[in-house]
Amino acid sequence: MNSALDKLKNQVRFVQMIIEKKLVVSGRRKVDIVADLRELNFMTIPKVVKDKNPERDEPDEDEQEAGESDSDYDYLLGMAIWNLTRERIDKLLQQAGDKEAELLALLEKSPIDLWNADLDAFLIEWEVRNLRIFFIRRFCNAVLE
Repeated sequence: MNSALDKLKNQVRFVQMIIEKKLVVSGRRKVDIVADLRELNFMTIPKVVKDKNPERDEPDEDEQEAGESDSDYDYLLGMAIWNLTRERIDKLLQQAGDKEAELLALLEKSPIDLWNADLDAFLIEWEVRNLRIFFIRRFCNAVLE
């Protein structure tokens, strides 16, 4: 959950920098943009994806120059252009605030409190399931009679 919060905060900062023209991505090579992101201390999120093309042996020229960790910034560079708006910043800030509140609420609870909450939720689901089974059996018996 902490990493999700950090990701949201980085996305907010990225969009803000683009809007404020402190970071330019348009018309630049990915290698240069990634270098800027490293210099600006943006968090990396390694991408674990199987290569869809097994025949591909060597990375292309841009990938060789940029290094292995270029895709670590795909969570930023892969954002759609319509995300680069003030409305998106507001939405990301709201999501970050919600995630932070959720994290703080979890941190305030003891392991016993978490266990009891999970157990209560389980027992409710168990009772609902048992009621469904009861009514299904009752219905089937009524139909068969």
